[in-house]
Amino acid sequence: MLLLEVMAAVLGVWFFMPAYVANPAAVLLGGGPPVDMGRCMSDGRRVPGDG
Repeated sequence: MLLLEVMAAVLGVWFFMPAYVANPAAVLLGGGPPVDMGRCMSDGRRVPGDG
């Protein structure tokens, strides 16, 4: 029974690892170009907004 619980814990961490890495990586490695590459709509507003 202990082996099953350990395997479940390891698989749980393995399953959520991409989220644990991707979310802080965006903050730590940010500062690149904006997602919309600075494009504006015809009225002069940025596509997703100024953020």
